[in-house]
Amino acid sequence: MICSGQNMCAIVIVHGQSEYALINSIKSKLRVNLAVFARKKGKESIQITGLTNILNNSIFKSKNALLNKYPNINQSKKKFNDFKIFTVMDVDDCCDTSVKNNYCNGYLSGVSSHELRSYFYPIYNDGNLENVLEDIEFPFVAKTNRDKKRYVTVFNNGAQTANENNIRDLCNRLNKSKKTNLDMLIEYMLQHKFEF
Repeated sequence: MICSGQNMCAIVIVHGQSEYALINSIKSKLRVNLAVFARKKGKESIQITGLTNILNNSIFKSKNALLNKYPNINQSKKKFNDFKIFTVMDVDDCCDTSVKNNYCNGYLSGVSSHELRSYFYPIYNDGNLENVLEDIEFPFVAKTNRDKKRYVTVFNNGAQTANENNIRDLCNRLNKSKKTNLDMLIEYMLQHKFEF
């Protein structure tokens, strides 16, 4: 589906700085109408075990609360149309094996009665995003927190900004990795890119 630009197609809740920078870069280049939610632009991380608190905050606690913050989500008969809430998390710091396994299998623990649970799509990075990028031989992998900001501009050979071709290449590489399902989110973004 190509986005007309009017309706928001997704909200992406990200773990930290790397995910925040990478998703914002792709969002910007594809002109996808989605929101990226992070703590202090990713400088304060969100853990898998802390997602329940985030999803019960004043923004995500209900459909009405979500619509108050993001009124351009398309809905009909009290159901959101073509809309998802992705949670992009590293699993290296999750000590609870059950919560970690649930997450990697596509389920969020502690949200079974949440009003928005049918819109939740967990995205995992086994270890962390840098482990995944090393696995797919991505041209740039941040070594320090300071380097993580470079994900906004670095894609190919350490010098090019994101464009649709290298975003598709990244998606194809991620699809072959057993350490993540991040390709699912990037494919969704490619399907919802803005076209004039």
